[in-house]
Amino acid sequence: MENRILKYFLQLILILLYFEGNAQQRFSLNQCIEYAYKQNFDVKLKELKLKQSENTLEQSEKAVYPNLSGAFSQGINSGRSIDPFTNGFVQRTISSNSFGANANFTIFNGFSLKNQIIQNQYNAEADQVEIQRAKNELRIRITLAYMQVLMNQELSKIAQEQIQNIQSQYERVKALVIEGNMPKTNLIDLDAQLATAEYDALNAKTNIDISKLSLAQLIAFPNFVAFDIENNSIEEKTVLLNDNYLQNILSGFYFQPIIKSAELRVRSANVGIKLAKAGKYPTVSLGAGVGSAYSSAPAKEYNYFNQLGFNSNQFARLSINIPIYTNGQVKGRITNAQINQRITETQLSQTKLQIKQEIEQAYLTAKIAQEKLKTAQKQVLAQQVAYDSAKDRYLEGLLHTIELNNYRINHEKAKSNLIQSKYEFYFRKIVLDYYIVK
Repeated sequence: MENRILKYFLQLILILLYFEGNAQQRFSLNQCIEYAYKQNFDVKLKELKLKQSENTLEQSEKAVYPNLSGAFSQGINSGRSIDPFTNGFVQRTISSNSFGANANFTIFNGFSLKNQIIQNQYNAEADQVEIQRAKNELRIRITLAYMQVLMNQELSKIAQEQIQNIQSQYERVKALVIEGNMPKTNLIDLDAQLATAEYDALNAKTNIDISKLSLAQLIAFPNFVAFDIENNSIEEKTVLLNDNYLQNILSGFYFQPIIKSAELRVRSANVGIKLAKAGKYPTVSLGAGVGSAYSSAPAKEYNYFNQLGFNSNQFARLSINIPIYTNGQVKGRITNAQINQRITETQLSQTKLQIKQEIEQAYLTAKIAQEKLKTAQKQVLAQQVAYDSAKDRYLEGLLHTIELNNYRINHEKAKSNLIQSKYEFYFRKIVLDYYIVK
């Protein structure tokens, strides 16, 4: 009996865990964006590249400090060897060890260390901007996919409303047919219309599932079955798009992340020329060290610590390395750095032109979408009046079923056009806002 109870208890736990694992998780647009930031591989790779650049910058900053190293050796010599204490030849087994510490400091190397820090700083800043650029582009893609789901949901509601309208008409026509005020063929026509409306509603529902799947995959959500979005709609943007609006955006387009990144790459390339030219200058460095040694040969006369004090030594060294002939290597590096500078400057000019053209295109498409939205609103009102009038004439027997269906289809198409125009304008406006410097 106890085993059976335990078995049922375990089954209940498994069932609860299953439903918990497949519970619907609803995401708002901002939650989708934040979730994607953490999951997107492109963003992760750029963040790792930034860490790499920051580490390189830290290394170059620490390179200006002296190098300090220590050394220890232990040896045994057998047979004829040199006594490390007297430097004379002896015929015996000798054990010895030595200690030392060295420090080296670069005094001057053509400002290479300083310029390397500056260049690495520019590279790190550019990589930071690249992360923001990748996030902005990802946000646009997620917003479009999210709105696609919302639009399909609204289109599905229209399809369901059409089914209800046809069913309502069917009941009224059925009553008129029973009373003998309408022919039975009208019911047959409505049956066909209802079947078509149900097929359209199924397609609309399928479009919702497909768009949800696309959004879930875009944000890298692991379980599509458990994914859903909040049931909300967008508010229509009542922003006046004119030439002043465009000029305000164009006046600040130089601060776009992609342009900032390109400018930082140009600065890095300029410093790269200075780094290459550093190879023409001498390198001045300072070295110093201390050391001592012990040998077992004179161990009877001098103990271990006495030998260490007796053999202690110190040194200081100033080194100057003057490049005289470098096989054309320095000249080649300078030429490559100058070519790289021209490449980055060309890329910067190309990026500026590209962004300007993108802003102009985004503005034009948003303005066209706004005009389409206004026209669609007027179209819905006109088609609504026409459809209501057609329904009254149909019930009075003045209009055929096929003609009524044409009015219904036109009204449905007008509502669909309104929804599509609304979301298109909303998306185009978001793309346009992407270029506004905040």
